[in-house]
Amino acid sequence: MDRNVLKARMRQRFESVMDEALKAVEEAPDGQWIAGSEWQIRDTFQRLTADCYREIVQSRIDAQPSASQAAFSPSRQPQCESA
Repeated sequence: MDRNVLKARMRQRFESVMDEALKAVEEAPDGQWIAGSEWQIRDTFQRLTADCYREIVQSRIDAQPSASQAAFSPSRQPQCESA
C-alpha cells in the first residue's frame, strides 16, 4: 500500500467534500443556516468516511501478495456427499 498516493487521493476527495459543505451553508436561507445545511453536511461527510474507509481497506487487500490468488476455483462445483 503506497500511503502517499492513498493520502493524496483522499485529500482530493476531502477538498471536494469541503466545497460541498461550504456551498450547503452558503445556500442555506438566512436565519436557518443550521437547519438548512446540517443534514446535508452530515450525509456528505458520512459518505466521505465510508469512501475513505473502503479505499484504505481495499488498498491493504490489494497490497497483499495473496490477493490475486483465489481460495477456490469458481468454475468447479463443490462435491456433495450423500448420507
